[in-house]
Amino acid sequence: MSVWLSGSGIVLVLIGAWLVAYEVVAKFHGETHGVNVPYGGIGKVRKLGIFVTWEKKRNAAMWLGLGCITLGSLLQLAGLLVQSCR
Repeated sequence: MSVWLSGSGIVLVLIGAWLVAYEVVAKFHGETHGVNVPYGGIGKVRKLGIFVTWEKKRNAAMWLGLGCITLGSLLQLAGLLVQSCR
């Protein structure tokens, strides 16, 4: 049983690490910010909707990756604990 716990933990850590690493190096292609210029006024910079959506997806994938890394590490520790209690 300890082998399965530790093995599952390693797989989850690998999946989580790849998710986080991919999202860290992923680049957004396109315009990120736009300017609203009211008539006769100074423009206000804002993030574009497509960029905000991309950021939310990126953050969700990174949190999922961190969750996988945490759960995988805990499974590895549980495997060690089961093995040492024999």
